Amino acid sequence: MKLTENDIVVLSALHQYHVLSANQIHRFCFPQNRDRRATRRRLQRLVFDRFISRSPVSVAFSTGNAGPAYYLAERGAEALAVYFDDPAYMSANIRSPRLDRLYHWLDISETHWIIRQACSRLPGVTLVRWINEWQTIYDQAGNPTNYVLHIQFQDPPRPLSCSPDAAFLLDVGGHRRAHLVEVDRGTTGAKRVAASKMPGFSELLRVRGHQRYFPETTFDDFAVLFITASAGRRDIVRSCVAHHADKHPDLWLFIDRREMTPETALTGNIAHDINGNPGPLVTLPDTPNVPTEGPR
Repeated sequence: MKLTENDIVVLSALHQYHVLSANQIHRFCFPQNRDRRATRRRLQRLVFDRFISRSPVSVAFSTGNAGPAYYLAERGAEALAVYFDDPAYMSANIRSPRLDRLYHWLDISETHWIIRQACSRLPGVTLVRWINEWQTIYDQAGNPTNYVLHIQFQDPPRPLSCSPDAAFLLDVGGHRRAHLVEVDRGTTGAKRVAASKMPGFSELLRVRGHQRYFPETTFDDFAVLFITASAGRRDIVRSCVAHHADKHPDLWLFIDRREMTPETALTGNIAHDINGNPGPLVTLPDTPNVPTEGPR
């Protein structure tokens, strides 16, 4: 199969986001094309020729439809390396996604796309880098490592670790702040979320572990973005986090996923601090194109 420019667009999207549904691929790659059948046919060809893979189970969507999730295959990574003349594509994440986490990873991909789109709309705001939860990297010896965001501080019997779902670095006028992402589906009790997540983030702050992810950050701290399914869930978890005053609850910002769009993600008053006050992630100045403050 000879790859077309549109095929490369699909492969590049899977390289960037790791796991996508057919609907996401169509929206992200071909937003001007109303014919989704062409996208489905393209995906079938790419799967048949082993450039991409698809999950053996389908994911049900709110529209009532269902379909598999897609991810890059080794041949697809090689095709990108040849097309862009860049061997770095050979280190792309081609691991099969865990079936029990497909919904979760598709939500992470959606969040990634929204942040990327939001940055493209704002002059002076740059998404420096996004790191996915299980992004594959290679050490100096060429050996693959995975779960790059996971940091184990203490082993059993008193384990302590930090494992955000994703992380990204925003640059606003030269100010670069790390944002660590928790995408919540409401499957864990709010008290347990606070009790299990906060010690790891607190320790990460103490050792400045976010500088391991983003050594170019200009901040000594970071923001924890807790993105959840509803305003009610947002406020309940916020209340539970507030009870752990010794675990730096001031790092946390809480967002109702339904309010998060490319138009509102960075400058809308949708990020609630620990006291319930809403505000934007990024503050822009009155003068166009010249930000006066860094990321919140």
